[in-house]
Amino acid sequence: MLMVFGVYLLTMSGHTYSTDEETMLAVSRSLVERGTWAINPGDGWVHVEGADGRHYSVFGPGQSLAAVPWVAVGLTVGSFFPKDQAGFPLRLILASYNALIAAGICGLLAAAGMALGYARRASLLLGGTLAFATFLWPHSRTFFAEPVVALCFFASFYLIIRVYHATPGSRTRANTLMLLSGVLFSAALYAKVQYAIALPTFLLYLAIKDRKLRMANGDFHPQRTPKPKIAIWLGGLAVGLVPLFIYNWAIFGNPLQTGYGSDTGSLFKTPLYEGVFGLLLSPGKGLVWYALPVLLALVGFSRFTRKHNAEAVLVLTLSVTLVSFFGMFHLWWGGGSWGPRFLIPLLPFVLLPALPVIQRAMRAVGRRQKAEGSITRVPDTRYGENGRYATVEARRAVPLQDHHSPYTRYRLPLNRHALLIAAVIALGFFVNLMGLLVNFDTYVNAGEDDDTRNWSPAASPIGGHLGLVEERLKVREGLLSLLKPAETLFFKSGFSYSEGSKERRELLPRWTTGNGAIEFRPDLSRGEVEVTLRLSDNRPPDMGRAAVTILANDQPVPVQAAPVPDAPVSTDYTFPLMASPSRVEIRSDTWNPAASGAGARNEDIGVRLESISVIEGGIARRYEMVETLPVPAYYPQPRWYYNPDTQHPADLWLVYMAEAGIGRKTMLTIAAPVVLVSLLCIFFGVRGLRTED
Repeated sequence: MLMVFGVYLLTMSGHTYSTDEETMLAVSRSLVERGTWAINPGDGWVHVEGADGRHYSVFGPGQSLAAVPWVAVGLTVGSFFPKDQAGFPLRLILASYNALIAAGICGLLAAAGMALGYARRASLLLGGTLAFATFLWPHSRTFFAEPVVALCFFASFYLIIRVYHATPGSRTRANTLMLLSGVLFSAALYAKVQYAIALPTFLLYLAIKDRKLRMANGDFHPQRTPKPKIAIWLGGLAVGLVPLFIYNWAIFGNPLQTGYGSDTGSLFKTPLYEGVFGLLLSPGKGLVWYALPVLLALVGFSRFTRKHNAEAVLVLTLSVTLVSFFGMFHLWWGGGSWGPRFLIPLLPFVLLPALPVIQRAMRAVGRRQKAEGSITRVPDTRYGENGRYATVEARRAVPLQDHHSPYTRYRLPLNRHALLIAAVIALGFFVNLMGLLVNFDTYVNAGEDDDTRNWSPAASPIGGHLGLVEERLKVREGLLSLLKPAETLFFKSGFSYSEGSKERRELLPRWTTGNGAIEFRPDLSRGEVEVTLRLSDNRPPDMGRAAVTILANDQPVPVQAAPVPDAPVSTDYTFPLMASPSRVEIRSDTWNPAASGAGARNEDIGVRLESISVIEGGIARRYEMVETLPVPAYYPQPRWYYNPDTQHPADLWLVYMAEAGIGRKTMLTIAAPVVLVSLLCIFFGVRGLRTED
């Protein structure tokens, strides 16, 4: 857990991805700052009206309440920064929340494997596989609630294993663990009540375990048979649900009413076959593609069933239940996220059957290494010595003749099962690395609709992210924003979104918002530099023409204005640049199309920038265009992180800090503790693993 947590800290994104996350963050802030669950309805959160007329999050209280310590620390640290920078340390600290939760799931999976009787190394390898070869890794960087649901579910399951599989201890200890297991299951429902659908699966598992325990004691005589532990588990569940019922009663006026409302018919309208196939095999959201080690679980399921039939029933029934339930959900793909987000709680369970496959392959590798060590030099019968093989494993050895030695050396064949397992894990790592290097919201906003991304192999996020990574490795735009070479221009501020083709990453045309700033990096050694901006003024005729002013490095420049033929609303503004870099500002008065009755666009806009041309030394030059949006404000606009036009080298917190321009001392103040804690966790985690070998 320590090792995984350390890596997760280093690979955090440091920001949120959706309004769902920002809503839960807003509730945590409200609890810290005002001591109330209510939030401001005017901030765009996902909210509903409560029984008292105030507005509350539609999501359960668990995630927001659990994150209060992180938010309290983040707000305290942020208070030492300027207001326009305070949002970054808050969200960076909050990002470590799910990193810790996800690392805990991986540690529990390894512990569960050992509790079920599997070798320590095989169990640890499976925990590492979950950590870095499935979509849990990208989601450790979000503030979605599914990871904490997964942790509570699997912790509940792990305690049940401890009760039934551990060395018999005191009855009080066993009952306490079973009670706590029920409480942990209820804790998952605080975060997302929809996962109550898993309750029958856990009850079936407990009933099977109770029956097996009673049969192991000889018969069903009440005086010689232990009492069913399912009743104790249900007692823990009931105790754990009481505060949730009180919350619902206080907020919504009914203990069974949640923020999701009672109209579930409109939420579950996807055909079952479509949603199930989509969650399991669709190119855009299929579990198999985003968690490739599941294939190892399919191979090992029969062997796992023979040894752990009750756990196999749990894995199978939980898979059918969650896939069927969320397969009918109208938003079965989970919105803007990497892989099937709603199946995160299923991940540790569905990987358990891979343990027999991994353990068998690791034992084969161990036997091969041992055999190689024992037959490095075996006497050859041609020299009159005993040429029998030293070990059984050596009978499969391949002789390697050495004419300069009286001995014959042998080499054992590589274990094919181990190679296949390594290939699956490596490919799973590579797939989910794509979810780290590129913000998945970037690809969501790159032009394709949900159906195309979900069902078209050519448009799947895996291929799309790979294409974006390849593009950025070519240093077309991503590193340009950091290196700032010549023949480059940067959109700095004062522009609305681009109306060009998102598929081709076009940054023009676009409206200014009254004062659009562009930074030019011309090569002055080539001679005089002349820039032409084509601006359009589309305001209604009765408003008059916009007054346009061009400044370079805060100084007015001589401008030649020439109307564009056949385009009466467009004008070419040509002016010289005398320095590199030069900050050019396009100032104009603004208007609002919706307010003036000229359209539905409700935004204050100035003039529209249609094109930019640059001439250096009498020759037209093609300039690279890069959008470098400003540092996020106290509530950072998500567009700064995921806009397709903003070519971040990677979706990592260190990259965003470098691009934000917040100063070296500030960066050091934020980054040094995070990096130090990360390296310490990795060091002590690896040291602990090596010590226990």
